[in-house]
Amino acid sequence: MRRRAPAGASAAAASPDVSDLLFYLALVLLPVDGTVAGISLPYWSPLSPWFFLAYAVANWRVFGRVFRRYAAFMLLPVLLALMSVYGWMTMGFHAVAAAKSIGSVVLGLACLASLEIALRIKRLDWRPMVTVLVAAYSFAFLVGVLQWAGIRWGITGIKDFFARLMYRNYTWQRPQFLFAEPSYIGMHLYGVLLPVYWLTHDRRLAVLIPVFAAGAILMGAGTRIVIDTVVAVFLWLIASLNFRRRGATIGAVAGVSAVGVAGVAAVFLDPRLNRLVSDGLLKGDGSMSARIFHALAPAWAWKHDFWHLMFGWGAGNVSSAVKAGYWGARRWYDARGGLINDEISGLANPPVDTFTMSGYVSFVTEFGVLMAVLLGVMVVAGVVVRRAWSRGMLCWLVLVAYLYVQFEAYAFYALALVVWGSMHGKPFSSRPSVMFHP
Repeated sequence: MRRRAPAGASAAAASPDVSDLLFYLALVLLPVDGTVAGISLPYWSPLSPWFFLAYAVANWRVFGRVFRRYAAFMLLPVLLALMSVYGWMTMGFHAVAAAKSIGSVVLGLACLASLEIALRIKRLDWRPMVTVLVAAYSFAFLVGVLQWAGIRWGITGIKDFFARLMYRNYTWQRPQFLFAEPSYIGMHLYGVLLPVYWLTHDRRLAVLIPVFAAGAILMGAGTRIVIDTVVAVFLWLIASLNFRRRGATIGAVAGVSAVGVAGVAAVFLDPRLNRLVSDGLLKGDGSMSARIFHALAPAWAWKHDFWHLMFGWGAGNVSSAVKAGYWGARRWYDARGGLINDEISGLANPPVDTFTMSGYVSFVTEFGVLMAVLLGVMVVAGVVVRRAWSRGMLCWLVLVAYLYVQFEAYAFYALALVVWGSMHGKPFSSRPSVMFHP
């Protein structure tokens, strides 16, 4: 039994390998990132990263080829550990928090390595992979519908079940599907599924993504999915339409206008968005104000500590920066009437494993501006060197950059996917870009 090579491939697919089950398990569990069954990482408890790591280890014989292609990225954990020495020596060393931080980077690279091994080196057929993704996320959506039914009709048994299942439970108020929290919906739809659609042009994803997004919005899963959807639709229009054709240009203008109208309508129809617009980000919603303060406290410490801003407080030392910047940020925040809750008050003496809710704030705080700039250059350089630059690729990069503004999990798949995608073909062409020649 042999896998059928994708149409247009220059060679037959690899023979079946038991290790490939690990890769498919990772795909099956991709939307399951918020249950008590997962291993706790900063603000989520995923399962898939560990299977990606197991898959990369099981295929260690070909890892040299992966390393040569992504050497700069594969050396990143070593660079981050070396950069952290300054922070560890000056601020202290928290072993568990540091291991989670650098370990999360390793897990993110395991996803990148797994994509390279499965799709480029082994040349596995991408169609079954998309089938697995569609099935996994469809199941997650149905779980959300069940959670919504429990909330809508007050079914205690359903709510109690998910209260025991979810690591951070939101299902007493709104559906969170199988994600760590409802705000992660956009990360999965537009950080994972939409790029996979751009890479494969599989029509099943073209159905699943809008159905999932519309369902989440209609079920009141959160405010961020509304904003994420508006941003993603706008960037999709810019990426996909041929502006050289008059009809496409008219369609683009109409589409952008429709997105704008939908955004304005959402402000009036969604109570949380309405409060955010009328009262401001600091006073309109307790969850939003807490998110802002989580990022504001360490960022305030940047202002008064140049050397740590450059070289970082060290992996696992976000809490040190939060504590250093807390009262300065609090005075600024209070002067502008920001809402205060127990979560914000507790940051005066934060736990060691505290978080920022922003990938940029977390990375700069732990590893410094210099490493943040280096990582950005590495991502962009991969696009330029491989001549993958295009309007669509730029939109993809902008979308991923936007998503991490309020998301900090280093092991999440969106960044690994965009790095891998930029190295292979033209993801916005009419043919699936995984059909490439090695």
